[in-house]
Amino acid sequence: MERGTTPKNIAILGVWRGFWAKFRAQRRSKIAAHEFWDRLTYQYTGITRKLITPVYLYPVSSPAGTQSIVTNALWDTGATFSAISLDVANRLKLVPADKVTVTGVHDTNTVDAGIITVELPDHIVKKDIRVAICTLNPSIGMILGMDIIMLGDLAISNGNGQSLFSFAIPSFKNKMDFSARKNEP
Repeated sequence: MERGTTPKNIAILGVWRGFWAKFRAQRRSKIAAHEFWDRLTYQYTGITRKLITPVYLYPVSSPAGTQSIVTNALWDTGATFSAISLDVANRLKLVPADKVTVTGVHDTNTVDAGIITVELPDHIVKKDIRVAICTLNPSIGMILGMDIIMLGDLAISNGNGQSLFSFAIPSFKNKMDFSARKNEP
């Protein structure tokens, strides 16, 4: 098992499913009405090599709250734009809007693209996200790329043997500069 990956981490998705089920009905009308700009903090039980959080996905072609699914999303600063798996696209009954060219480590492919709404933990909602529909690792259903990450501020801290990941939309006026804290323990 990879360092930072424990049964507790694996159980986190189950906890989030319960959380989302409880609040989802209250959120449907709010999601349809407007976007929420908020903060996300996610703590892992050890040092992690992958930033993975649960997300709710909605097809744009249907009212928010219908045909939604929850899946794990990998935050990837090396991805220019976001992508979802073929399985997720099928579960959303997503109709491709167009084609996009995707370049990975080993090859370049032209794949279908669709439009979705993404809801991150802490009710951060982003509508009309164009996503590539690709073959992904079966443990994740979405890659969150720089098209979403660039909308805010992202920080990763690994103090006390635990990874802490934070994301905020919109960006703070004052940028984070860790070199300014170089003399702190």
